[in-house]
Amino acid sequence: MMLNAKGRPLISAVLMLTLSGMTTSCIDNSYDLKKDIDATINVGGEYLAFPVGSTEQITLDKIIEIDEGDDLQLVDGEYRLLKEGTVDDAKTDVKKVTVKGRDNQINEITAANEHSALYDGVIETDIDEKGDIDADADNIDDAVKEIGSLKAGSPTDLILKLTLKGNLNYESIQTELKVTFPNFLEFAPDNKLKDNVLTLTLDNGDLPLNRTYEYPLKLTGFHFSSEPGKGRKVKNNQLTIHDQVTITGKAFVTVDGDILAGTSLTIVPVVTLADMEVQSVTGIIQPTIDETGSNISLNNLPDFLKDDAVELDITNPVFTFIAENPLDAPIVLNGEMYGSKDGKKIEGSTVVIGENSTDKNPIILKPNSTTIISLSRLGSGGPEGAENIEVSDINNLIKKIPDVVDVKLQPAVTYDEYYTVELGKTYSMSSSYDIDIPLSFGSKLKIVYKDSINDLHSDLEDIDFKKAVIAIKADNTIPLELEVKEGNVTAKDMSGAKIDAIKVTVDGTIKESKDGKEVAPSQLSITLEETQKGAIRNLEELVFKVTAVPGQAINVQLRGDQWMQLKDMKLRVPNGIKIDLN
Repeated sequence: MMLNAKGRPLISAVLMLTLSGMTTSCIDNSYDLKKDIDATINVGGEYLAFPVGSTEQITLDKIIEIDEGDDLQLVDGEYRLLKEGTVDDAKTDVKKVTVKGRDNQINEITAANEHSALYDGVIETDIDEKGDIDADADNIDDAVKEIGSLKAGSPTDLILKLTLKGNLNYESIQTELKVTFPNFLEFAPDNKLKDNVLTLTLDNGDLPLNRTYEYPLKLTGFHFSSEPGKGRKVKNNQLTIHDQVTITGKAFVTVDGDILAGTSLTIVPVVTLADMEVQSVTGIIQPTIDETGSNISLNNLPDFLKDDAVELDITNPVFTFIAENPLDAPIVLNGEMYGSKDGKKIEGSTVVIGENSTDKNPIILKPNSTTIISLSRLGSGGPEGAENIEVSDINNLIKKIPDVVDVKLQPAVTYDEYYTVELGKTYSMSSSYDIDIPLSFGSKLKIVYKDSINDLHSDLEDIDFKKAVIAIKADNTIPLELEVKEGNVTAKDMSGAKIDAIKVTVDGTIKESKDGKEVAPSQLSITLEETQKGAIRNLEELVFKVTAVPGQAINVQLRGDQWMQLKDMKLRVPNGIKIDLN
């Protein structure tokens, strides 16, 4: 973490400074050992120490270099891993449907026959007849479970037809009729229709024998119920409409003379319902919504976050999704996220979100609105207006830094209340994501950085010493402990081969600041010792790993103004050195 992602890391710079201390400008050299001397000399006797000096306070923003466009950024002085983008649109629709009409025969009305009572040449008959009105719809979308109402795309014809038939000799006929239609039929405004009751007064001019009288009405839809559970169930993708039409009233038939046997006068009613193209449905509607997702690339990161040995333990990573719900019903969002590296899924990185998650916290997108959902380890930290949802294992997604975060989301409607959907319309749920990972670490963090110091041979080929100790004092306000473990420093020669005859030992660490503010003093020493004469003179490169852990600085945010200073750095060489000036 203390390491410069774009240039040479701090530790390697310090080692370079001290190992080459005999010729750097940090040393006050008053003479040139090589100038005009042709000899081999010993310097230092039993003990030689080179004071290398001190560094200025080096702030973290100088150590971790950030370029424009990098996923790691400084926001108000804090290091945050930021990424934003879009999620593929999730789409759904409920297919169109037609309610098929038909001619509905109503029981014939007997106006007069040979059994009618005749008073002063007039037969008065009470009318009370019923009939069925039927319609049906096939191939209803699977999404429609129950229908509360249907709305027509345009007004649909419903025509009452009355035909006078018979062989009774009559002079005139007059009727007073009330036709009561089922209450689920919704009519366009009509002066003679009140509460679905049509009142008609007809006479000879309206009802001539064997001619059909028609009264046209316009339907705007069907309304069965406003209460879930009391509408019309859809079974096998079908809807069957079956109800009664009632005709009541009186008929007055005037005759001249007696009524002959076998004669009658009847009114034949028919209700004709035209096909209705349905525009919208209100009811329990649970459409299937396309699965959606995104592939989020994390490819602009510092090297210290990319090493295979790195394990992040972020205090509270926040993954925010902004989703538009176009339906008038809530959408339940379930899914999973996982990391991939080099094209392979990272084991243990899968994080389930939604109802099946570890925390069983549902994600609900509010009806007909934009919902901001922030998923985080602590259930907090989302932007203003967001619904914060705890996903306690979300750090698993980034514990091993992935190249790509794969997001797979399955929206669903499980709503069992009524709402309205337009048929044939494509509803599109557009979404975006905003990842904000503050670099504040938990106790299980492990950052490993590999680097090397090279081109050492040219500085050491003329110098002969068996052992050197690099002593460093450090003040640190960065909340990470730096450790170079035994066995993590390897000496190599010009050919890149390991020099087994150089033993490298490390004593001490650079301690972390527990709060990112208080100075933590430390002492660190690195010893190079040859076990075979001349081995150090062959040294070309030191390859090492630096491990950064939070130590006791748990949940402390990394800031650009946190700093480290190296003081009183010394290179001690027991028994002095031999310099070959030939």
